[in-house]
Amino acid sequence: MAMDILLETFDTNFFGTVALTQRLLPLLYRAPAGRIVNVSSILGSLTLHSDPASPIYSHKVFAYNASKTALNAFTVHLAHELRKTPIKVNSAHPGWVKTEMGGEGADLDISEGGKTSVWLATLRANGPTGGYFHRKEPIPW
Repeated sequence: MAMDILLETFDTNFFGTVALTQRLLPLLYRAPAGRIVNVSSILGSLTLHSDPASPIYSHKVFAYNASKTALNAFTVHLAHELRKTPIKVNSAHPGWVKTEMGGEGADLDISEGGKTSVWLATLRANGPTGGYFHRKEPIPW
């Protein structure tokens, strides 16, 4: 594993998200219904990576997967920190989306891939927080 790839990937997928969130939190505190949606990936699920029967079991791209696992940990910790506020914090797996990264072989168009994030961004006051979702269904951590 090349350290430069690990550092660059974590900088983008984890540290950048944490820094931006910290910068925006003062605005979210003032919002009547602040929502934080961390765009993760099913590849950040330790449960699924540990299960030989899982469809992602063989997809071991360490830098990317570990950065998304760290992002999920941030989601859990931030949701706990904000539990007494109206702010909701969740992780979203968009699915395998036809993007530059997902490629033409992906099974979802971009509009489909955004549905989980939109749902989480527009949650009602009684909606979940501190969760990990795809198509309104929880994903195992």
